[in-house]
Amino acid sequence: WLYRVRMQTKVYQHKSSELLVLNLFLMRDEILSRIEDEVVDLVHQISNGDSPWLQFRNRSSWKNAMYLPNVGLKLIEDPNLTTISFGNEGSVNKFGLTVKLLSMIYKLIQSGQVATKRDLYYEEPNLFSSQSIVDHIVDDISCMICVPRRWLNVVATSKGLVAGDLQFVDPDGQTVDCSLNQSVRNVLDNVSNIKTQHAKFVLVIEKDATFQRLLDQGFTTNMPCILVTGKGVPDVNTRILIRKIWNELEIPVFGLMDADPHGIEIMCVYRFGSLSQSHDVHSLALPFMKWIGVFPSDITRLRLPDDVTLPLSDKDKSKCRDIFARPYIEYHARLAEELHNMLRCDRKAEIQALMRFSPNYLAQVFIPSKIKNANWI
Repeated sequence: WLYRVRMQTKVYQHKSSELLVLNLFLMRDEILSRIEDEVVDLVHQISNGDSPWLQFRNRSSWKNAMYLPNVGLKLIEDPNLTTISFGNEGSVNKFGLTVKLLSMIYKLIQSGQVATKRDLYYEEPNLFSSQSIVDHIVDDISCMICVPRRWLNVVATSKGLVAGDLQFVDPDGQTVDCSLNQSVRNVLDNVSNIKTQHAKFVLVIEKDATFQRLLDQGFTTNMPCILVTGKGVPDVNTRILIRKIWNELEIPVFGLMDADPHGIEIMCVYRFGSLSQSHDVHSLALPFMKWIGVFPSDITRLRLPDDVTLPLSDKDKSKCRDIFARPYIEYHARLAEELHNMLRCDRKAEIQALMRFSPNYLAQVFIPSKIKNANWI
């Protein structure tokens, strides 16, 4: 079964090589030129007597994304644009902050320096007022000039964790071995020379608690693998690392999430990519990721009692309907079926509910049987 999935991965990588070539690093001068073009446009607008304005792709509109099988959510060629203007009371503040950040990013690239989003915020904390504003505008800028955020020399501290049979070189040139003493490492930005000795697959886990429990139970020893958790909704660094592992090691990637709408959405972010980062789908999405559960149908199949499950809230039901409307659902009938199962039984369950059978049930029975029997979506 692992051989079949591995061959699928190789075939995908071969067929998508032309697409991946399009995602090669742009030269430093080209990125600087794109920023300069935006500034020149502003100068022309002012010289013509107009209020200066900037436009960027609307990253929150589903109309701006399309689903490509075996690729993920991709920004369309001619997306709807959002305009911010110095002459518009509603957007003048964002316009000023965007120009400021464009200047800061330009200096970073020009000097070859790298800064975190947090560094940018603390350079002008009174001006930016909150970290989230900086985060959002930096992502808007990366989309505006059509490059991934990390190419702007702006990085982010990751909350993700990785453990298991994985070795890589960190940004400081140090070799990191995640297999030593079952060590847990924070996911780092821009790792290289990724290797493994015996790992047969990657297991992506929704929650930190489950990640730690599997490690404590010796899961990576009994089933040689690499464990990764994004601690809930994954950040970009975590998604990039898993994609790099998948590309370079050519081993399957499995996903383990809660049987609730939030868990299913997290699985979709890993597998299909996110709407807000659809301009960087080739670096982030995992189109051949296999979801092994916990499925909503597992709740009834395993006869989980009501005291370890919960009824769906109105918010849960709304989230299910929202996922149903996503463009990738029509291509994945079994995913749609599981959403229907959840709504039909009106129950949800966390991964921890499987402990009802035994403390080791997840590590010794559930995961091995799912993989051995190819019971995945």
